[in-house]
Amino acid sequence: MGIAGGDSKFVGVEVDHGVALLTVDRPPANALNLQVVKEVSQEAADAASRSDVGAVVITGSGKQFVAGADIKMMRDIDGAGFTHFVNAIQRALDGLEALPLPIIAAINGNAMGGGLELALACDIRFAGDRVRLGVPEVRLGLLPGAGGTQRLCETIGKGRALELLYTGRQLSAAEAHTLGLVNRVVEGDQVVAEAVAFARQLALGARQAMRYIKACVLARLDGGRSAGFRVESAAVVELFAGQEARVGFDAFINKRPPDFGYG
Repeated sequence: MGIAGGDSKFVGVEVDHGVALLTVDRPPANALNLQVVKEVSQEAADAASRSDVGAVVITGSGKQFVAGADIKMMRDIDGAGFTHFVNAIQRALDGLEALPLPIIAAINGNAMGGGLELALACDIRFAGDRVRLGVPEVRLGLLPGAGGTQRLCETIGKGRALELLYTGRQLSAAEAHTLGLVNRVVEGDQVVAEAVAFARQLALGARQAMRYIKACVLARLDGGRSAGFRVESAAVVELFAGQEARVGFDAFINKRPPDFGYG
């Protein structure tokens, strides 16, 4: 039985076997507004601070993942309000991406615009086999403003990213997998269960090592190859002196699976 937590209006939290499952629930389509994004980021940060959590899964309620930005809200705000919205949502997704543990998106329904940008801020993406994904902002005369231009390029490469950004066309889950936009495609009604099962395996693993692995990758993205090398060399030296390495070495020598103490 999971342990419920969180005080958010639109994000439910359940912790079970080392995994925090965050479920966005803002009917009818789980459309993003600033409160939703802030709640997702804050609840994930709270989960990351818990000693009983080794991975986070983010999904949407029912058969919806997370729709794009709330267009009615965007239509009714002025330039200053929109500037605040864009800057705040970028900070929230940057914070989500930077959390020092695996973050997995369980895309159980269509992920368009801001919904896909949320998924791109996660480390790994599982998608249901019938979902559609895309960045259609160009059809509104806009562009993805929550990090989507950058993370899409980082994920699938410049040429493929620009084609999707220029056209705003939708992808099937299968094509998204071929492009590397999603890591796994599973039967639609199993996507959350599969993502949680995968997250549980990660939560049993070497958490400190995974923390530093993520730090190395983000250092490369933020500061280039040299920055990544610097973080990598410092991290592996620190890990070598730590308890997880002792456990891993001992398990290898004795030909048994490592038990890092998170079971």
